[in-house]
Amino acid sequence: MRYHLHEHPAFPGLLSKEDLFLLVERGSLARGDLCSDTVTGRDHTVGDVIGGMRPPSARSASRLARPAYQEIRADALSDEPETIPDETEESELLDTESYTAAGELILHRSHPSWLGYWKALFLVLLLLIASGMLMKVEPLYAPASALSALVVLIAVWIGRNFRDYYVTEERVELVWGILGRSSKEVRICDIRSIDVYESGLKGLLGLGTVDFSSAANAGIEVQFRDIRRAHAVKELVRQLQRGAAKD
Repeated sequence: MRYHLHEHPAFPGLLSKEDLFLLVERGSLARGDLCSDTVTGRDHTVGDVIGGMRPPSARSASRLARPAYQEIRADALSDEPETIPDETEESELLDTESYTAAGELILHRSHPSWLGYWKALFLVLLLLIASGMLMKVEPLYAPASALSALVVLIAVWIGRNFRDYYVTEERVELVWGILGRSSKEVRICDIRSIDVYESGLKGLLGLGTVDFSSAANAGIEVQFRDIRRAHAVKELVRQLQRGAAKD
């Protein structure tokens, strides 16, 4: 949410690109209307902001903050107001998992791949094999071996699912932790280098690591470790940078 419309008191709040696109599609805005980018402080036409955008999904449409008045289409042939969707129907379309708490659209979300923990998974396999062998030799110790395999598997599951990688319209972010959630992020416009590493066995398995760095820090700011389609994530961030540069 970063755009503010000029001379449109009916839409006093901040709007996203998807909101502007939907308002133009519904005829409530013209592409020549002016809006301000609250991040850069610059003015743009609505057409420049939404240029090249693909139509948002039906779920994205529910993000639009609809005013309490009856909205009139600019190109309507009559004075009849446009029907405002029922609030119940709108709430069913709301998809909070596609947006951050700050309202930023999540373009990519992932965890480290299971294959990134191949050593631990190999240990689980060995423990299960040992458990099967102990059932024939010494059944008393077989449950202990199987329980150890389960503990290792649970530890891998926790380590994977409590480490989240996000790419939004504004930033890349790493969030991790169980009892307390920590995070590291860098804004898209501040990223100066993106390094992708795919090597060894993990590279053969299709896993890669993406390192994001900025000019403000000589080291790595955010690292997406052991993810699939690492080069696709890099290209996504580069596209966002090119889009920000055009704005």
